[in-house]
Amino acid sequence: MNMTTLSSKAMTTFGKGLLFGAIALSATAAQAEYVKISPELTMHYETAGHGDKVIVFTPGWLMSANAFEKQLEHFEGSDEYTAIAYSPRSQGLTTKTIEGNTYQQHGRDLAAFMEKLELDDVTLVGWSYGVAETLSYVHQFGNDNLNGLMLIDASPKIASKSYADFTWYLRDDSDGRSNWSTTTILEDKNALIDVFVPWMLEDTENKAAMKFWKDMAHQSSASAGATLNATGFYLDYTAEAQTFDAEKPMAWVVREEWKPVAEQWIEKNTPNASTAYFGKHAMFWERPEQFNEVLENFLDTIETE
Repeated sequence: MNMTTLSSKAMTTFGKGLLFGAIALSATAAQAEYVKISPELTMHYETAGHGDKVIVFTPGWLMSANAFEKQLEHFEGSDEYTAIAYSPRSQGLTTKTIEGNTYQQHGRDLAAFMEKLELDDVTLVGWSYGVAETLSYVHQFGNDNLNGLMLIDASPKIASKSYADFTWYLRDDSDGRSNWSTTTILEDKNALIDVFVPWMLEDTENKAAMKFWKDMAHQSSASAGATLNATGFYLDYTAEAQTFDAEKPMAWVVREEWKPVAEQWIEKNTPNASTAYFGKHAMFWERPEQFNEVLENFLDTIETE
């Protein structure tokens, strides 16, 4: 099956083999591409490397493919792996849609994205709310087309009775965290981003880094961000994580401060998964060498399965 991509110069239709061949001609930098998923949705993605083994990176709330720039750089020129980072619906340079801004739909978009690009035997890497997105895919489509799953700094269970349950929000929202995220972005997106971005980073004095992440977050509309967070509140993909862990390689990378809670939950629910704890929420960007080593070690475990 062919896939249709829209480059910045022209619309080109070519199969998977030609895609990887084109990447090989310029394998020293990530390749920005667009693929039309449906009449309403064209998704932006970037690639690096030209190997047969495929890694797909899913960014978190408000973020785009650019979040994984340092992972794409790591795989530049690789003849073993093709690394792909994409921007979900209403994020980054992907089409901004009025409807479909839920993680259930994002899971369906991911399935369509992989089908269009004819991606088989994929290693999925999801970060933050991208964990919900990847597990939404697993919930709806199973894991037959996946060989491994890395989950970065997010719980499969978005809300629970206690933060001791490795969760983002309290079920009764008694501290107002979910309400704050949902309503603040609608009322004053700048105010939310001015709090959210520093929370993600270790080095908040790095002005270039702050601008990089804030600019990325501003690419998402307030309404899409609010809907994603509000509907995400109700998701619980614990069962999907447990099933995947029992059947295929899984890894967790979690920020250091969350270790006491995350460690207990992971040992109980996904005991076969490997774990690493360091940095803050965007540790893969701030500590790329450390993260990429963890990723490479995880990929090695997939090879031995």
